[in-house]
Order: sequence, then structure tokens, then C-alpha cells
Amino acid sequence: MAPALARVLGELDSAFTTAPGDAAAIARREAAAGRRLIIAFGGDGTLSEAGDGILAAGGAAELGLIPRGTGGDFRRMLQLPLDPIEAAQRIRDGRSRLIDAGRARYVAHDGRPAVRHFVNVASFGFSSAVASRANASPKPFGARTAFLGATLRSLVSYRNTDVWLATDGNARLRRRVLLVAAGNGCYFGAGMKICPDARLDDGALDVIVIVDFSRLEVLREVRRLYDGSHLRLEKLSSLRARRLEAAPVDPAAVIPLELDGETPGRLPATFEILPGALRVRA
Repeated sequence: MAPALARVLGELDSAFTTAPGDAAAIARREAAAGRRLIIAFGGDGTLSEAGDGILAAGGAAELGLIPRGTGGDFRRMLQLPLDPIEAAQRIRDGRSRLIDAGRARYVAHDGRPAVRHFVNVASFGFSSAVASRANASPKPFGARTAFLGATLRSLVSYRNTDVWLATDGNARLRRRVLLVAAGNGCYFGAGMKICPDARLDDGALDVIVIVDFSRLEVLREVRRLYDGSHLRLEKLSSLRARRLEAAPVDPAAVIPLELDGETPGRLPATFEILPGALRVRA
């Protein structure tokens, strides 16, 4: 594949990831060294880590994507082709564009405070349980089938949870929720249009709060996530905000979060938008 890509993009330096966090470290190192264009060859997780590394280094480098992962949710936002050569041509011929990025402050799995950027969607609650299950499962029939299957299996054991929510410095509100999503982009879960009105350059997060749904309601309404019609449901609220703060009502409760398809930690967490922070080539 490398020779074919080089024929489109010219001479390339490459580095391979071997563990979570590698793409962020590579991108940060290369961006700090003055690399002008960094291309993520992989899925949403690789792209997210590369964006995180670029932003941690100051955000000067451009980010490109050649999609080769399973979910492809950010690829949908950029309307990129699945064929890697066509995606490389889009990088070569396209103009760069400034987009917003998100920054999450949360508690890592080891209990330490952590900071990480995201480019697409952050969420917590049921969506995190689904992401963990889907990431660990084989995908012989594709990512969408894997995520839908993980959704159905997660229903067996998941319990809705009580959280405190506050946006843009307003008073916090107690809510029992199925899930909460804060979207810079529209899609998560391999094509679920969780934040259908989100835009990559509007300077805001689209916050979707799905409250205390029963298992039967989830089964009945999950199809709506694929076309965005879930926004019409009564047990759902949506708003736009620059900052979202979330914490469990029970301090002992472990509520995992999800950032661009990965599950790096748990609440309490703060999500904020960084307007025009990242330059993408597509």
C-alpha cells in the first residue's frame, strides 16, 4: 500500500502504532518537530489520537485521513471515500479547512486526572458500555452490525444512572439518563446520527441528553438513531453549549465515558469546544 500511496502523495515517512496512545505520541512528536502534514491511516481512534497529538503540540500541523478502520464515523462527516487511493487523492487535491475540536478533562482508569482532545463525539452512559463491547468483539459482518449487536447485548446488564449536568456555567441539574452525548460531529457507533445538527465549525457542542429509557423503549426507538429522528422523542433534550460538566450523583458510581469510539476513563468530566483549533486536509 505504501508505494501506491507514495505515487499519489509523493515521498512519505511512516510510523506504525503498536498500542493505545502511540498515534497521539507520534503525531505530537512530529508536529512539534515542524511536520506540516500528518496523515492518519486507520479508523476513528487513530484519527482522534493523531488530532490529539497535533493539538497538544500547538495545532500547527494539518491532519489528513485515509480511512481503514471499522466505524468510519468521522469519515462520514468529511464525506471521504472508502478507497485509500481515492482518499489520498482527496488529501493531495483538497484545500485545508479549520474545524473545531473538543477537549475532555476526566478521570483515567488508574484514578488520575487526564486530558484528551476529541474531534467527533464524546459521550457517557450506555454508549460507553456499547463501545467497550463492540471494540472487543469480532466484526465479520461489519462495524454497523457489531455495534447494533453490542447495543442489544448491553441492554441485558446496563442500568440507567443519575448524574449532575451543567452547561456554560449554569446551575447544575440532576438527571437520570440512558446516555449523554456532546458532538462536534454528527455520528458515532458506526453510523448512528446521534447529533444530527452538529457542524464541525460552528464553535459549539451539540449536547443530546436521553433520559430514563426502558429496555423496551431502547429496542423500539434505536432505529431512529440512524436517521436523526430521535430528536423528536419526548424523553430527549438537545441544546448547544461551549462547555458541559458532568458528575455522578453517587460519588462511588463508576460511569465510563467514550471519546471518538474509545473508552479512556470515567466521570466526573468536563467537555469543552475549541473553535477553529484543528486544520484538516480533505
